[in-house]
Amino acid sequence: MSSKTVALIQLNSAAIKKAMLLAFSAWFSFLIAVLLGVDNPYWAAMPVWVIAQSTRGLTVERAIYRIIGTLIGAGAGLLILATAQPIWQLVLMAGVIFCSAGALHLLAGVRSYMALLSGITVSVVVLPALLAPDQAFDLAWARIQCTLIGVVVGTLITGLGTPTSARQTFYKQVRQLASDAVQTAVLMLTHQEQHKVDQMLRRVNMDISQLEAQAAAMAAGSVEGHKRNAYVEALLFAALETLAAARQLHCQIHRGLQISPTAIKQLEDFSYQFEQGIALAPLRRQDPELMPNKVSLARLRRALGQMKRAEAALFADRFPFWRTGVSLRRFGSGRDWITARRVAFVSATAGFSAGLIAYLTQSPALELAATGVCIFSMLLGSLPRPHLIVRYVITGVTIGALLAAGYRLGIQPYAQAPFWMVMSLLPFVLLGGLARANPPTTIPALDAMMCFLLASQMGMPAASLSQVVQGSAALIFGAAMVCGSFYLLPRQTEQWARTIIRLIIKDLHDVVQQRPPQGVSQWRARISRQLLSLLQWMGAETPKGLLGLMNFGYGVIAWQRLTGRETAHYQLGLQVQAILHDFDRKPEESHGRLLALAQSLSDPQLAYAIYDIADALDESTPVLFFLHSSTEKTRAN
Repeated sequence: MSSKTVALIQLNSAAIKKAMLLAFSAWFSFLIAVLLGVDNPYWAAMPVWVIAQSTRGLTVERAIYRIIGTLIGAGAGLLILATAQPIWQLVLMAGVIFCSAGALHLLAGVRSYMALLSGITVSVVVLPALLAPDQAFDLAWARIQCTLIGVVVGTLITGLGTPTSARQTFYKQVRQLASDAVQTAVLMLTHQEQHKVDQMLRRVNMDISQLEAQAAAMAAGSVEGHKRNAYVEALLFAALETLAAARQLHCQIHRGLQISPTAIKQLEDFSYQFEQGIALAPLRRQDPELMPNKVSLARLRRALGQMKRAEAALFADRFPFWRTGVSLRRFGSGRDWITARRVAFVSATAGFSAGLIAYLTQSPALELAATGVCIFSMLLGSLPRPHLIVRYVITGVTIGALLAAGYRLGIQPYAQAPFWMVMSLLPFVLLGGLARANPPTTIPALDAMMCFLLASQMGMPAASLSQVVQGSAALIFGAAMVCGSFYLLPRQTEQWARTIIRLIIKDLHDVVQQRPPQGVSQWRARISRQLLSLLQWMGAETPKGLLGLMNFGYGVIAWQRLTGRETAHYQLGLQVQAILHDFDRKPEESHGRLLALAQSLSDPQLAYAIYDIADALDESTPVLFFLHSSTEKTRAN
C-alpha cells in the first residue's frame, strides 16, 4: 500500500465501529420510513449523518435542537404557505432565513444548531410547494416525520455507541492552564528572558481562547456540565486577569518598584499546588515596613482569589458550592452582531433569488438548485472562515450528485419494490459511513451522503436521463455558486480583527470620558470577551499588546477614582483626560506627555497612577499600529 493511500485511509477499530453504526442508523431510518409509507423516505436517512458527533452528549443535544429547529422551520413554512401568494411566500421565507442565519452568530454553543435547522427547514418546505402547491402540506408533514425518525433512530443507535464526554480531563486541562498562567506571571515578575516570557505568554493566551471555544461542546448533553461551565469560564477569566495584572506589575518593577521574594515564593507555591489540586492558601500582603517601595498586589490577589474559588467550585461534588451572594467575574456575551447581519443578508438574498428563478421557470431542477443554495449559504455562513473548506464541500457535493445520477440510471428502475429499494441503499451507506469515520475524508463525506440522498430521490419513481442529469447538475451548480462566492470573497481576517480592535478602542474612549467611571464590571466583561474573540479569530497572527489595552482601561479607571469631582485633584484629572483624547492615533505623543506630567508631580500615588497608564499605552502600541496600518497604506497608495 502506497504512502499516499496510508495517509488517506486512517481507519482503526473505533472508526470502523462508528462507520457501521452510522451506516446501520441511516439504513434503519430509511427502512422505518418505507414501512410507514412516508413520502420521500430518503429524508429519514439524512439527519443521521449530521447529528452524529464525537461524544454522546453532543450527539443528544444536537438531536434535540435539530428537532426543535425543524419544528420551528416547518411551522413557519406551513404558515407562510397558508397565508401568502407565491412571491410573498418567497419574501417571507427569506425573512425567516434572515432571522435564522443571523441567530447562528447570536446563540451560544450548540443552540445555534436550532437556528440553522429552522432556516434550512423553511426553505425545504416552501420551495417545493412553489411548483406543487397542492402537495405543500403533505411534503411538509413528510419532512417532519422523516426528521423525527432519523433523529430518534440516529440518537439511539449512534449515541449509545459513542463515548461520553471526557469532562474531567477537560477540567484538568483548564486547571493546568490556570497554573501555567500563574507560572507565566512569575516569569514576568522575576525578569526572566524576555523571549521566553513572550513565548509563554502567547501560548497561554492561545490556550485560554481554545479551551473557552471547546467548553460548550464538552458540556453538551449534561445539565451538570452546563452548570460547571460557569466555573470553567470564571477560571479562564481569572487566568487572563492574572496575566494582565502581572504585566502591569512587570512594568512597575521595571520602573524601580519592588516585589518581595516571599511574594514570588508564594506565587510559585500557588502554581504548583493549584496544578496538583492541593488546598490553597491566599496570597499574603507585603509588609510595607520591609518593602517601603513596594508594588501593590491587590489586583493580582483578586484574580488569584477568583481562580481559587472557581477551581474549588469546578471540582466540587455538589451545587451550590458557596454561600449565596458571592459572584465570579466572567467573559461578556459572545454575540457577534456584525457577522450576524452580514450572514443574514447574504443567506436571505441568495435564498430569495434562487427561489424566484425556480418559480419563474417552474423547473424542478432549478428548485433543487435553489434548495442547495439555501442549505449551503447557511452552512458556510455559520463558519468563521468558510473559504477554508469550500473545496471539501464542492468535492463532496460533486461526488454525491454523480453517485446519485448513477443510482437513478442504473439501479432505481430495478429497485421499485420496497425490499429491493431498501437493500439498494445498503452499499451506499456502508461506503458513506466508512468515509465519514475516516478523518481525512470526514468533511466531503458528509456533503457527499447528504447530496446523494437528496439527489437520488430514493423511494421515488424512476426518472428519464434528462431529468436525472438536470437534477444532479442543478445541485452541483447551486453548491458551486455558493462555494465560489464564499471563496472569492475577500479574506477578512485582518479586516475583522481591526473591527474588534475598534470596538475595544471605542469602549476605552468611553472609559476615558466617563467621570466618575460607570459600568466598570460590564466593561471588564466586554473587553475580556473582545480580546478572546481576537485571539480565536487571528490565532498566532494576533498582534502583541492585547494585555496593554486591558491595563490601559484599568489604569484610567484607577486614575479617575483618585481624581474625582469631590477630590482636590479634579483639575489634574481633566488634564490627563485631555491628553488621552486622541490616545489611539497618537500613542507616542500621549505617552510622552503622560511621562512629563508624572515627573512633575510630588505626590507619588498620583505619579504612579499616571505611570501605569503610560506603561499600558506604550505596551499596546503594536495593536494600535496594526489598527491604523491599513489606513496609512491606503493613503500612501
